[in-house]
Amino acid sequence: AAVKMNSRMIKVLMHGPAKLSHELPPDLDQVARAGWVLGPCGAILLKSLWASGWRTSIDASEVGGYEFEVNEVYGSLADLRVDRATYLNRAMARGVSFAIRMLKDATDLPNADTLIATVGVSIDEKDEAFFLQGVTIRFFSRRGEYPTWFEDLERYQREAIAVLDMADLADLDSLAYFHYGK
Repeated sequence: AAVKMNSRMIKVLMHGPAKLSHELPPDLDQVARAGWVLGPCGAILLKSLWASGWRTSIDASEVGGYEFEVNEVYGSLADLRVDRATYLNRAMARGVSFAIRMLKDATDLPNADTLIATVGVSIDEKDEAFFLQGVTIRFFSRRGEYPTWFEDLERYQREAIAVLDMADLADLDSLAYFHYGK
């Protein structure tokens, strides 16, 4: 199976394969270095995002939705603005690189095989805030009630979206659109 993505993502990737990088910008690297922690009901949570403000009493049916709420990562793309022609391609490469790293780092956690990462970036270049929006990466698992919006990615007309899971990491062919560059 291939990485699930909408047609807008495929269009972004047609400008050349997204060059993934093991190196992340400081904001994403800080989240990655902090790693994962298990929260209420075994929720898989990004340690740097799960703080005292989050409720700690959840029902098992809420695990996926709770993870979705907590594990929303914003990645700045300000440094990529210099080259408009490759901006979106590099934006997606950054988001996917982060998603892959975090999925790999979660491999040994209980229920990690149910973990999903979504990567999204706005493609609406007419939006005055286009270059300020960044890339959004979310992590959640297929446990309990979880967001099902990713089952119909085509409904998102102004966003390029990719959905990765643990099987994509095991199957390098599913990552054919992406490759590690320098």
